[in-house]
Amino acid sequence: MKTHRNIPFFVPHAGCPHCCVFCSQVKITGHGAEKDLESELRELRALLDSCGEAKDKESRIAFFGGSFTAIERNRMESLLSTAAEYIRKGVASGIRISTRPDCIDGEILAVLKKYGVTEIELGIQSTDERVLALCERGHTVRDSDNACRLIKEHGFTLGGQMMIGLPGATAESELQTARDIVAWGADEARVYPLVVFEGTKLCEMTLAGEYVPLSEEEAVKRAADCCRVFINAGIALLRIGLHASENLAEAPFGANHPAIGEKVQGRIYADIISSLAGESAGSVLEVKIRREDISMLTGFGREAIGYILKTTRADGIKVLPARYRRFYPSVKKYLPG
Repeated sequence: MKTHRNIPFFVPHAGCPHCCVFCSQVKITGHGAEKDLESELRELRALLDSCGEAKDKESRIAFFGGSFTAIERNRMESLLSTAAEYIRKGVASGIRISTRPDCIDGEILAVLKKYGVTEIELGIQSTDERVLALCERGHTVRDSDNACRLIKEHGFTLGGQMMIGLPGATAESELQTARDIVAWGADEARVYPLVVFEGTKLCEMTLAGEYVPLSEEEAVKRAADCCRVFINAGIALLRIGLHASENLAEAPFGANHPAIGEKVQGRIYADIISSLAGESAGSVLEVKIRREDISMLTGFGREAIGYILKTTRADGIKVLPARYRRFYPSVKKYLPG
């Protein structure tokens, strides 16, 4: 997982021309309807005044929570202009925004470049036309392809967001979405197992039996498989799963475990270790892994350890901290005793 310092400012549901069946921005972000511009700018300045100078080159002022490039133009430029002031003061080194694929064109990208935007995250979610239609996304796969191409041509860092367990999605269509995001030149990715919030059309569909959410185990496995596509391609994983919050815990359906990201990372490690070990009946596995990631294997009732022992048929496993910083673990086998 890539680490960086974001200074997040939420622009909830702002500008979005569609309401997807799964969308509940208030539940996800904890922020309500948009405020008047002057109040919003005062809040932004207060936030940035409290930050001090950036301590690393990866710091970004991040506008999250809506389709930023679709909001009213004066509001968008006012927010960007204010953020740009603080970049000049050394509070951050750039601006990150998130938006929809159908809200990107050359003219908008020129405006973003003018104010110092460096990174653009696209809510691609799926590259299956049927899934997009069932989710009422309001854009096509071609829109996503074109937006990614334009973003890269204009020199921005490109982030691709995708979701696991959308209506109509399959494990294979999700893997294809991950492959497409790689092929379209993404530098970063976020993977979100779907959570069903009350008050959404998806919740109504679930209660009516029109949609069946993935179990937590299914969501973890499918997310892990997609994450490995990004890892193998050298694409930075910024986040797996929504941030934990009381609202997340209250979601009635879906993969709403507060540490779903760590569970997914544990499965990624478990799959890699199982593949490296192969058939290991009668042997003990010695696994070396980054110290900060050991809990991915040993936490949550040792789920990942149990998975490795089951798939390899090993008699035991010993987890040791590695001295290197790379993601991939090393595995040795030896006879017990």
